[in-house]
Amino acid sequence: MKFISAIPARSGSKGIKNKNILKINDKPLIEYTFVEAKKSCIKSNYVLTDSKEIQKLTKKFSLNYDYNRPKSLSGDKVSLTDTLYDFYKWTIKKNIFFDYIVVLQPTSPLRKAKDINESIRILKKKKSLSLFSISNSLEHPYETIKMVKNNFRFVLKKAKNFYRRQDFDFNSYFINGAIYIIHRNLIQKKKIFSLNKHSFYIMPKDRSLEINDLEEAKIIEAIIKNKVIK
Repeated sequence: MKFISAIPARSGSKGIKNKNILKINDKPLIEYTFVEAKKSCIKSNYVLTDSKEIQKLTKKFSLNYDYNRPKSLSGDKVSLTDTLYDFYKWTIKKNIFFDYIVVLQPTSPLRKAKDINESIRILKKKKSLSLFSISNSLEHPYETIKMVKNNFRFVLKKAKNFYRRQDFDFNSYFINGAIYIIHRNLIQKKKIFSLNKHSFYIMPKDRSLEINDLEEAKIIEAIIKNKVIK
């Protein structure tokens, strides 16, 4: 099996301006992903970007940035599947063969090479067509409410039957966005996971945090600065 990584990194961002190069502890956000990708067992790493500045950073780490992400695939509403499909077509033209793409999004700077390697090990062992990393939910769905005028409603109706977390009748996880592994046949069909042959990698909560806004960026910066992640 041949694995390559794809690091999608467009220049713009709706939540945080130029989020991928936002300084986190005096280092551009995307560099955290570059470092761990280089440490992982993956030998071929591709950065999918439309940014000249990100390309310069990519060169510094000797990663491949030959694929030029089209402006039409660099907007806020472009899906990951569309980006990967265009990249897949480019690999065909360049005679680049792979069995799986490992997608590493720059917004997960606490992800480690050992998480990448363990995800690949699990997928190989289970002979799956896809995998994504998950983590135990920070808050259980039974504790989720919606505001209705000056009152509230539980999002899940069954939640009113439970008052203590230890009594909840199911364990809850969330897709943390740190790692996706996708077989080339799925990408051909513009899919990112298989319903029948899918696996999961459960990442620790402390490495599953993702940057979507400045508040989360500050939290993650504090974690990195105090070196509380192993």
